[in-house]
Amino acid sequence: MTYPDENYYHSKWKSIVNVMKSSNLKISKIAQSGSRAKKKHRPDSDMDVIFTVVGNPSQKNFYPGLISVLKNNFPNEKVFPGSNYNVVHLDFKQGGKFDLVLLTEAEFDNEYKSILDYKRN
Repeated sequence: MTYPDENYYHSKWKSIVNVMKSSNLKISKIAQSGSRAKKKHRPDSDMDVIFTVVGNPSQKNFYPGLISVLKNNFPNEKVFPGSNYNVVHLDFKQGGKFDLVLLTEAEFDNEYKSILDYKRN
């Protein structure tokens, strides 16, 4: 099985960011996370996307709106919540899987800082 390359992931990442920022979801920060952000991924790795929203809503309150926006903007793709409702999955039919995770501002800042620190070393 062939897996999407980095250019494909980057293109899909930009699409997701554009949709999330232009959909009145009040996204205040968004970044890549996980193994792809640290460039330690395998070809079959998904891309983790972390973000925070103005007012720090709970995942349970925020995810239904996010899922609706993603389904409307990516109608041919698979969009669904994680089993514990702690993540939203966006799987593209042509390949490429994304996990979107809502964090509080403090959690986001800590995670983002750890990614930057990793990249510096």
